[in-house]
Amino acid sequence: MKFESTISSFDSNSLMWEMHIPIPENVFNEMLKIVSDKRVKCILNGSVEHYCAMMPKVDFHYLLLNKSIMKSMKLKLGDAISVELFKPNLKYGIPICREFEEVLENDIEGSDYFHKLGMGAQRTLINVINKYKNPQLRIDRSIILLRHLVLRNGNLDFKILNANFKESL
Repeated sequence: MKFESTISSFDSNSLMWEMHIPIPENVFNEMLKIVSDKRVKCILNGSVEHYCAMMPKVDFHYLLLNKSIMKSMKLKLGDAISVELFKPNLKYGIPICREFEEVLENDIEGSDYFHKLGMGAQRTLINVINKYKNPQLRIDRSIILLRHLVLRNGNLDFKILNANFKESL
């Protein structure tokens, strides 16, 4: 499903935390017939792949843009953008790096705790691991993350997890 839109903001701010793409109502309604959880794969300007959710605002829906996409695409408030939406055919709704998948396959107990978390928490943790560019660092952080879940009986505490990551440096 294709549409044209404009980069918008909820508030005028220099941090670009609220940059988004409004979705035409007819496009949103058609996509709901395809994706029940509102998660979509977007192709922006015919080239950049982005996984996100169609988010609600009082009287419209939108796709949130993060700073890295804004920067990599050299987008700014008011720019026109071409959007194509698809159902993401991914287990978690977003891409997962090969290293994290392998650690999940090899740590049965950690994997069990990971898969007992809600889908949103799973996606957040996948994003935490995916952000590392170094494959060995992704492996190390994946192991730390699963050990964190095992030691805490599946209870996720981001403050402690971040401290665990820092201790490993």
